[in-house]
Amino acid sequence: MSVLTDRIFREIESVPEPIQAEVLDFVLFVKARNASAQASPAIRRTPGVCGGDACIRMTRIAVWMLEEARRSGISDADLLSDYPDLTESDLAAAWQYVKAHREEIESALAANHAA
Repeated sequence: MSVLTDRIFREIESVPEPIQAEVLDFVLFVKARNASAQASPAIRRTPGVCGGDACIRMTRIAVWMLEEARRSGISDADLLSDYPDLTESDLAAAWQYVKAHREEIESALAANHAA
């Protein structure tokens, strides 16, 4: 066992059981989230997240927002710099989604401009 792991065990064992249970719940949550993020599709639509708009993976970065930025002249390199969590494959998936769902994206852009 590493020194860090040993220290974590000692710290967890020193707190009351309800807090130990919370720590375990948190560890399981993080583990599930990481597994889900690795297995999740590049583009997701989740009810209640960004109004159900298509977003990159498990982020709140909507595809229509990226398309609006691209239309205003922002390059892929600038988008990657502005959104450090994005990858080149995320942008490729977004541009493919825009092509395949043109009406949806145009509607989202129009709704944003009207707001």
